[in-house]
Amino acid sequence: MRYAFNEYIYGECCNKSDANDEINDGNKDTMFRFTGDNSNIMVKESFEDIHYDKKALNYLLNSKQALKNNEVYTDDAIRLSFQLMTRAEPAKMVIETIKSLIAIKAADDEILIVDNNHTDVDLYQPLADFCAALDTKLNVHFYHIDAVAGFKAGALNLALGLMNPMCTHIVVVDSDYQALQHARASIAAAIQEYPHHALLQFPQFYRDAGRLEVHGELNHYFNYHLYRDFNRKRALSTGTYAVIQRMALIELGGWSGASITEDAQMGVLMHRQGLQTAFIPKVIATGLLPNTVGDLMSQRRRWIYGNMQVLNTYFSNHSLPLSKTSAPNSFSQRLGYMRAHLSQLSAWVNMTGIFIFLHICTLLIISGAMLANFDINFPLLLTPLYTVYAGYTLFLGRRLWAYCHDNAPLNQQMNGSDMPYFYQKLRAWLMHLNFWELGALSWLPVLWGREKPFICTPKQVYVRTRRTVWTANIAALPKLFFIINLITALMAAPFSPLYSPLIFVCAITVCMLKLWSAQIMLANYGYTESSNTVTADFVHNIHLDINNKSTRQEHSVLNDSVTSRKLSTSLQDNQIINT
Repeated sequence: MRYAFNEYIYGECCNKSDANDEINDGNKDTMFRFTGDNSNIMVKESFEDIHYDKKALNYLLNSKQALKNNEVYTDDAIRLSFQLMTRAEPAKMVIETIKSLIAIKAADDEILIVDNNHTDVDLYQPLADFCAALDTKLNVHFYHIDAVAGFKAGALNLALGLMNPMCTHIVVVDSDYQALQHARASIAAAIQEYPHHALLQFPQFYRDAGRLEVHGELNHYFNYHLYRDFNRKRALSTGTYAVIQRMALIELGGWSGASITEDAQMGVLMHRQGLQTAFIPKVIATGLLPNTVGDLMSQRRRWIYGNMQVLNTYFSNHSLPLSKTSAPNSFSQRLGYMRAHLSQLSAWVNMTGIFIFLHICTLLIISGAMLANFDINFPLLLTPLYTVYAGYTLFLGRRLWAYCHDNAPLNQQMNGSDMPYFYQKLRAWLMHLNFWELGALSWLPVLWGREKPFICTPKQVYVRTRRTVWTANIAALPKLFFIINLITALMAAPFSPLYSPLIFVCAITVCMLKLWSAQIMLANYGYTESSNTVTADFVHNIHLDINNKSTRQEHSVLNDSVTSRKLSTSLQDNQIINT
């Protein structure tokens, strides 16, 4: 168990004589406080030069050479580092995730938990106590860091330096995603099938009871977008249960903090370096849906904004994505990567923003002309709305077509159910319409370089009443599109001097679709008796007995006299130190 640095990092892999070195190279350093004692650890944000021992370095170089020689991984050669980045998460939920990983991990695998960017002791102390009680042979290591730059990417870079360098692959795990029994075997099988792929992305799936339409809307990305052949062979990472070659990530320079969706950014950068990726359509873990409509909307805004940050800089690097194994690297092959990237990065985005702006401007002009009593041909002012509703119809038709062709293969795999009926697909499509305004407008500030903070999706559930649930849901739902179409319907109604049958029918249709979609959302996130409970309790003294593995008491890892430590991560394995 690593409260700060355990015996492995502090002993075998580091030069002991450097234990009290100070960082004095003039670069900006960040102070982190690790749980377990009161030691202060000096950590460089650049993570540039970890001290490997010869044994670990030789293992890494040999593994790299084996892959160059087209050898494949054997079961014994695969070592996984499961990495959980947590921030103010409910301790009970995280502990259940850790338990699921312990149940499936191999003896040489490790589990790293890096709790970061908060100072609430009541939240992370139960995790520290739980991990301290585990047998050291389980290789479960916990860290808490008060502040780390770079959002989740910064914490993942820190984990890259803290991990056992003899692990071949990193498995990124969200704090709520519990591994299924076959997870480890499926990961090993995928690595053996694709030994030269730098990234293997497994799908996200949710275990919440009910909320079928939310499930269907969120799973549509994996059931339809990533499932298509041209995307499956060029998959970008979606975060949790991304299996990454450690050497590939090191050669890439670690995780990039240029976007708040660091996973998608990494996938694009891998392709630019000629590294291969793939989507593995097999569910190996299940997570939790956002607890409220507001949390769901916040999560979607982050996905949209982060992906558009990646797209905004996509063409700043003039070298198109390529494949080392494709010969020759034709322009058509490179366009294939661009098609896959644009398809995946724009999955949550729609380009109806320009039509919404034209719609609003038209309504303002008509309102101003009517108030000023101008003597003009008012019906002529409705002309731009024909273009607007043509754009809306194209968007609605394309999305409905996609949902109708979504046969939900992952759902069939998990539930053994048949292909969904048309009515189920229609309701999932209507659920998607709740995010219409977000997909059209929330990404626009990216164009003028506005930064957006990384917002974690909270997992706590608090006591709520029927009234507070309803009020919060209504407040969280986007309403702009309904309002402007309602105004349009009134302007073009039969009793109006601007009466236009086509515009009136179009506006009423959109209003009805938005009301129907809102009703589906409220049905999925309505008040229930189970929502009137507090599940964010904290577990302080929990012991684990899995597969007859013994437990132990909390122990101290570092002496109080050690107050600082220079820690950073090597991005070049040919830099031989500790000779």
